[in-house]
Amino acid sequence: MRPNDIKKIIADCINTITFKYNGENCGVDPEVNHYEPTYTMWYGKKWKDFFNVDDLLAEKFFDGKSLLDICDKLDINFS
Repeated sequence: MRPNDIKKIIADCINTITFKYNGENCGVDPEVNHYEPTYTMWYGKKWKDFFNVDDLLAEKFFDGKSLLDICDKLDINFS
């Protein structure tokens, strides 16, 4: 998946995305409370909350790589 595509999907706050990376279950779960989006990203048992999609995409969360670094190698599922 291309970086601009994954950014739009996450920023729209409609779908949870899930994928596997290095054998671990991973994903991003968007939520909107009082018109303010938040995003929870997880990698195995590690998770972190974000208040900005650009920060989420740039975070070196996956063994020193960001979601933007790995997104073209992922088989992403939507729910």
